[in-house]
Amino acid sequence: MTTAPAPQALQDLLRRALLAFDARALHTGGEAGAHTAVLLGDLAADLLPAMDAAETEAAREELAEAYRCLSLAGENPLRQSCTERESMVNIAVHALARAMLRCDTGRTPSEEEVHELLSGLWTASLLAWAQIFPAHLDGGSPPCACGALGTRPVMAPATGA
Repeated sequence: MTTAPAPQALQDLLRRALLAFDARALHTGGEAGAHTAVLLGDLAADLLPAMDAAETEAAREELAEAYRCLSLAGENPLRQSCTERESMVNIAVHALARAMLRCDTGRTPSEEEVHELLSGLWTASLLAWAQIFPAHLDGGSPPCACGALGTRPVMAPATGA
């Protein structure tokens, strides 16, 4: 059995989901929270063609899991906490990574392989935030009830030694 590399669309979907997770976007409120909801909704909608194009039933199931989790996290119909929504995005990220690795290798990837892939794609919160939020939202979110930052993370000032 020959395998083809994962389609660029699948790689882009994984990257976008990771940016939302790494930026701590699920802890935003106000206008930034609305931006996060649209971002996750768009991401879920963009998964539909990838689900249709999936070559195996297992890949379709993984992408369907990612779709469900991103849809629920974005729409939040069950009024989940930010932590629960963040967990759903994390589940979606892992499902996307499994689907991508399955496409690349033609087999079910191990959890070790999934974690290795994801750790290689990690983006620091400050950089992830800058890639998914417009600059006018840098300070536009009320603090999250859980205590996590709901605005662009601020770099600590440099101290002279």
